[in-house]
Amino acid sequence: MSSKDRLTRYFLEMRAELLRFLTRRAGRAAAEDVLQDTWLKLWERGDPAAWREPRAVLFTTAANLATDLDRHNAVVQRHGVREAPLEGMEVEHHWPDPEAQADTTESLERLHAALMELPLVCRDAFLMNRIDALTHVEIATRLGISTKSVQRYIERALRHCLRVVDP
Repeated sequence: MSSKDRLTRYFLEMRAELLRFLTRRAGRAAAEDVLQDTWLKLWERGDPAAWREPRAVLFTTAANLATDLDRHNAVVQRHGVREAPLEGMEVEHHWPDPEAQADTTESLERLHAALMELPLVCRDAFLMNRIDALTHVEIATRLGISTKSVQRYIERALRHCLRVVDP
């Protein structure tokens, strides 16, 4: 049986229980989304042959993704939702000039290229820290590495990106 077949079997066996677990944590609509994200994450990165406790891997991954969703929603509520301007009030828009837009686009392309040059685990650790706001301990747990390695990977990625984006 292939690794992907094992994952499919584990997931299907645990799907109903995972959905109940996630529904209690995040509500029905969010539970469905997190369940799908769990499947995708494990499909892309999982190696069921190496799992000692498949149930634990599934539930831990689902719980971590549910926590990530909660954090994201909290940030959106805190910072992303803005009140609409009062009716009749003019709102002044400050759009960057085309040259500034081109510079920003070029910097983003250089940053993307720099990230793609990094080893996968280094890039993942950096993005989990900077984008997902995970702690070194959380990243180490997810990647199965030491916190010292996480620190080294983040520092390496940061130095590399700064060197490439801002020569």
